[in-house]
Amino acid sequence: MASESSHNQQHDKGEYQSSESTHHVPPSASHDLYPGAGYPPAMGYPPSMEYPPPPPGQYPGYPPPGYYPYAQAPPAAAHYNATVHQQHGFERSSGFSRCFLTTIIFLTLLIFTSSIVMWLVLRPQLPVFHVDNFSVSNLNATLPTFTANWEANLTVRNPNTRLKIEFSELQNFVFYDEDYLLASAITSRPFSLETKTSGVISAKLSENNKDNLVENWVVDKLAKERSNGSVSFNFRMLVWTTFRSGLWWNRHLSMKVLCEDLQVTFVGASGNGNIAANGHRDCLVFV
Repeated sequence: MASESSHNQQHDKGEYQSSESTHHVPPSASHDLYPGAGYPPAMGYPPSMEYPPPPPGQYPGYPPPGYYPYAQAPPAAAHYNATVHQQHGFERSSGFSRCFLTTIIFLTLLIFTSSIVMWLVLRPQLPVFHVDNFSVSNLNATLPTFTANWEANLTVRNPNTRLKIEFSELQNFVFYDEDYLLASAITSRPFSLETKTSGVISAKLSENNKDNLVENWVVDKLAKERSNGSVSFNFRMLVWTTFRSGLWWNRHLSMKVLCEDLQVTFVGASGNGNIAANGHRDCLVFV
C-alpha cells in the first residue's frame, strides 16, 4: 500500500511538471515578444485596406461621415470666364453713365442757379404800355354787312436800368364784349429799347367780314350799342421780347398786353370815332 501511494504521488508530480512544461513560454518566444538589442524588428503584415475603426456610437461596416472612398478628381483646367468679363464691362459702362448723368445734372443746376442769381441782381422789369390813341373808322354794323377799321397808337417804355428790351414780333387783336374777336393783324417789324427809353407802337386792323367770321348776333349787339353814341372795345397784343445785358446774358419772354375797355365815342351817325379823353388808357402786362 505504501508503494502504491508513493507511486501515485510521483505520478501526480509528473503530471504537474508536464503541465508546467506545457504552459511555460520558451525563450525564443519571449525574445520574439520583447525583442532586445541586436535583433531585427519583426516583420508584420501590411495594413489592411479597410475602413478605419468607427468612432464610438457608430456601427462597424459603415464609413464615417464625410469619408469619400474614391480619389478626388483633378482640378479642371483653367478657362476664359466670359461672364466675369461681361460683368466688368457692364460695371464700367454703368459707371460712365452715372458719371455722365451726374455731370449733366450738375451743369443744369449750375446754369439754373446762375440764371436766378443774375435775374435777382439785374432785377428785370416788364415794359410799360400806354394807349395814346385808339380810333375807329368806316364802321358799318347793318346786317348782313359788317365793316370797320381800327388804328391804335401806344407808347411802350423800358423801365430797366441794366437791361435792354428787344421786340421781335407783335400780334394785335380787337375784341368786343370781352371775348368776341373782331379783327387781328401781325406786326413783324422788330425794334429795341435801351435802358430808360420809350418807343411808339402803331397797329392797324380792318374787317370786312367776307368769311363771316363775326356772327350776326354780335353785329346786332354792337349796332345797338353804337346807337347810344359809344362802343367799348378791347385791344390786346401778344409780344415776343428778349431781355439782354451786354453779350453774356439774355432771357426770352412772351407777354400778353391787355388794353381793356377802350371807350370810343362816335360823332353823329357817322362810323368814325375816337377814344374818350377821360377813358382808361393804361394796359396790363402778363408773362
